Amino acid sequence: MNKKACEEEERNENTQLNNPLKIIESPSGKIIDFYLINEIRNIQDYLDFLREVENAKNEDVVKVHINNYGGALDVAMNIYDVLQQSKASIQISVEGACASAASMIMLAGNEWFIYPHAWVMIHSFSGVEYGKWNEMKASHEFSARVTENRFRKLYKNFLTDEEIEDCLKGKDFYFDNEETLNRIQNYQADVLKKQKAIQEVTARYQEAINKEISAILTEDAVENPKPKRKKLVEEKD
Repeated sequence: MNKKACEEEERNENTQLNNPLKIIESPSGKIIDFYLINEIRNIQDYLDFLREVENAKNEDVVKVHINNYGGALDVAMNIYDVLQQSKASIQISVEGACASAASMIMLAGNEWFIYPHAWVMIHSFSGVEYGKWNEMKASHEFSARVTENRFRKLYKNFLTDEEIEDCLKGKDFYFDNEETLNRIQNYQADVLKKQKAIQEVTARYQEAINKEISAILTEDAVENPKPKRKKLVEEKD
């Protein structure tokens, strides 16, 4: 084997060893284990992970390990949305830094583990714009309106309303593991409250739907009774 082939094989082995995504099959369901450790930049870096999360079932578990300093806002929001829409249980494990865009992904869980030396940093978004003046102005106005609205909704009950407004004005917020855990507990209580309300509404409407379906089927049975079977009599020669 020549030197180039050896180097290529070594790279492939390292990729497999350091693959941030691992799928663990079990009789009770699938575990989708993912390490969010590199700068959040390109959505194509997460395609395999997002496909697994989208296809996950109720009995599956998604584990996201975070030690990350953030990155691209749109990519982080994409990951957050997919985790939020998943049927699986989402377990978020903050194991080191959880800064900037990574803190958004942290809030996509329904179960959290905060390591002793973990910390969280939240700040307002930053970016640059290029193009003609009217294009930059329109883009800025749109981004400001949409992103500020997202920010307020996303961090509600993790940050106070006053902290959210201060953050949007440029203040950075840092939380150690204990502060993060306390805030996550408040955030989780609100999430559970909303989930319970959704389940109650769903059950109420499902009961009404079942009654209407039953009425339709009953009415159809009365109007279109099943024809009686006729006995066939064989004629003998």
